[in-house]
Amino acid sequence: MGVGCGALYLSKTTTWLKKLDASFVMIALSYQSGEQFVHQLDAQSDVITINSVSKAQGQTNQVQSIQITDDPDKIFESSPPSALDYAIILTSLHKRGYKEVILTTSLNWDQQLGLETQGLGRQLAMFSRSAIALPVTRVASPQSLPDILRRSLIPMSRVSGNHRQLPFINYAPISIHADGGKHTLAGFSEVENIPPAKGHIPLLAYWQDEGLIPSIDLLTIMTAYKLNPSDLTVDCGRHIRLGKKGPLIPIDEFGQTPVPNKPAKPLPPIQAEKLMPPTDKKDRISPLIQTAPIALIHAVGEKTSITNTLSPERLASLIALSQSYPITKNAASFPRLPIWASMILLLDVALLSFWFGELTRSKRLLAYSLSAALLIPLLFVLLAALLYLSQHWLSLSAPLATLITAWACHVFRR
Repeated sequence: MGVGCGALYLSKTTTWLKKLDASFVMIALSYQSGEQFVHQLDAQSDVITINSVSKAQGQTNQVQSIQITDDPDKIFESSPPSALDYAIILTSLHKRGYKEVILTTSLNWDQQLGLETQGLGRQLAMFSRSAIALPVTRVASPQSLPDILRRSLIPMSRVSGNHRQLPFINYAPISIHADGGKHTLAGFSEVENIPPAKGHIPLLAYWQDEGLIPSIDLLTIMTAYKLNPSDLTVDCGRHIRLGKKGPLIPIDEFGQTPVPNKPAKPLPPIQAEKLMPPTDKKDRISPLIQTAPIALIHAVGEKTSITNTLSPERLASLIALSQSYPITKNAASFPRLPIWASMILLLDVALLSFWFGELTRSKRLLAYSLSAALLIPLLFVLLAALLYLSQHWLSLSAPLATLITAWACHVFRR
């Protein structure tokens, strides 16, 4: 009984035992349905929120490829495009109704640190969401976290599991010359000297003493579902959960996910020079009638491809990412039963164990073997019934600890 009371107290005060009880709840829930479920435990209130998992139904914005070519018609100011060229492209996209943009080309110009890059930053600020890709690495003398990466930071309060296997970073070797402010986030394109496993996409890295940094791939999914970094829940080595109704992305211990399948009908690409303003004043830019997709800007020309921060394979996968993963739905919250309810169950198990203790040694062994085969499944059936009938859950760690302790004491007693 003392062991059970101790386990009951620890189940209210220690995180690992709360997670064990939450795992028991998920096992009990599997008795009711063959659906796949995910759960989230609020350690403060002891409320377990459970969602069912289903396939994505294509409810997110699609990704529109915006290709930067070698500009054979000399539409741009220069090739690769200058900061001014990018600003004009973004202005044209915004006038056409685009509200989200992902830039996977390098926005770094050695000789353009003045008005042109400031203008590009102002054009980025017009979008409700924008994301920029940049490489990261690890060095002996770390730098402070740049503001554009800090806005992308996933706080450690949203992270569970062992994050120490994630790539460790503390330095961004390339400066970003264009920043659109609070709605512009940055994700890493690569972790230098740590290539992803074959057939996998990196999604997470750990910035020293700060938190988790998403890759540009993960930022693309977040943009499609209109989510912020604080909406993410990361279970290292298992999955990333994007909000209450967003996708559930499987990850390994290194923060990588398998390459998704390509979408069945990707949108046809648009060449960037086609977005340049018309020279004839009679020709007006017509906005999109339907909901605008997410603009993904990347280079395809022989000369401009050197500005890409992602490989062609990664670029192709970005278009499929937002439609590739199952989503969570039908959220249900289950509070924990009061402590007195757990004490009643604990007392019943203790009395049963005491009665077994009065038997002879051979009968005790038989009695405990039969009770283990019957009582443990019944505890899970009881928990499943409570979940279904009263929408509450009950700690099973305390009665199981009592049963196991009593079995060990009485069976081995001569």
